[in-house]
Amino acid sequence: MKPLRIFLCVLALAAFTVLGAAFAQDDQPAKPDQPADPGWERIQKALPYLSSRVPEHEIQAEEIIEEGAEAHFDELVKAMPGLQRRGREVLLRVLANTGHEGRVKLCLDVLCDREARRAERMIASRALKHADATKLLALVEARLKQPDLDPYRRIQCCTLLGTITSARAQGIAEEVLAASGDDSLLSFAAEDAVLRSTIETQFGQPAWNRYQNRHPGAPKMTLREFQEALDNLALPRAADRARAEAKLSDMVGGDTRVLLALARSNWPERAAFALKQLEKTQNTELQLPTQAVMLDLVMTGEQTIALMAMDVAIAGAPPTDAEMEGLRPIISVDSEARLEAILEGMARGSDLADLRLQKRRLDAQLRPLLQRRSAFDPEVREMIASFESVQAQLEMVEAQWAGGWRREFETEILGIKAE
Repeated sequence: MKPLRIFLCVLALAAFTVLGAAFAQDDQPAKPDQPADPGWERIQKALPYLSSRVPEHEIQAEEIIEEGAEAHFDELVKAMPGLQRRGREVLLRVLANTGHEGRVKLCLDVLCDREARRAERMIASRALKHADATKLLALVEARLKQPDLDPYRRIQCCTLLGTITSARAQGIAEEVLAASGDDSLLSFAAEDAVLRSTIETQFGQPAWNRYQNRHPGAPKMTLREFQEALDNLALPRAADRARAEAKLSDMVGGDTRVLLALARSNWPERAAFALKQLEKTQNTELQLPTQAVMLDLVMTGEQTIALMAMDVAIAGAPPTDAEMEGLRPIISVDSEARLEAILEGMARGSDLADLRLQKRRLDAQLRPLLQRRSAFDPEVREMIASFESVQAQLEMVEAQWAGGWRREFETEILGIKAE
């Protein structure tokens, strides 16, 4: 009887072992099948269908190309210029999402292309946020060393340097700043890159000290104090966020350079805070760099941030002919064409900045005069008439300026423009 019990126990243990192994195999996730390479010939035939108006054709073509995108990456990059705009955008998104080592250079080339539209720039910007910072820095550094690099590509390289949080990136940007000479826009772009990288770096106090030494009006707090104040913008309670914004506004003290650096932050609460401050306070000295940064945000920022950037640009003054000469080489062809269309649509001889100044001066003169005399005084009545005339003209010009921005940029940002 005892041997029978031992035999039954051994048999039961063996059964449990077999069942356990079977369940373990069932619990293991099935390994996904590796997509088979459809071949270059089939991919080539699918490329034109990326621009198809038939959704089923477009989706099927995209699936075919995705399967062989990494294996035929270089051939697809060469085929991209021959596609229609919609097809280029879809193919760029597919290539940017691969693991191919050439995708970083591809996205850099797109951002350095003056002909690139908002959709392409958005795809490239999003992809580079998750790219290897070391590879990106090496490519940007090599491109900045090219002696014949045009202003647009140089500015774009500085913009990308600001996204890399390393002492090396800050050092390269400071080298560009030192070599910028009389080029105020390049000087601003290089210093903006230093600031953006420094603010996001944990051990960036030396670079922050150098910025404070260059600008006596810079915020006086340490970088750590500044970063803690920025972190408070993301507190869960609305009352705490409001207090954090008020405190941070006092700390920054209207430093437009710092606000412009924060406006391009990857953290939406920081960007929104900076854009709200910039809309309220316009710095005439940095009016042109502000317009350049807002145009960049309009063309590369997410929808909410891009719309807020447009409001900041509307609050500023239209660039003069001399300012447009300096602005044209550093903005995209699409931005230039749209801005030119806005300026051409405004009334001839209308100077928005001058009208705003006239209104402020008349308002400053009229208020004390009304307190001393009545509104029926002849001098007061004449000044009131001048004030109303200037105000009416200002409202008309501001409406033209704001309407032009909404007509040219808002539909592009919202993505409802017919292609």
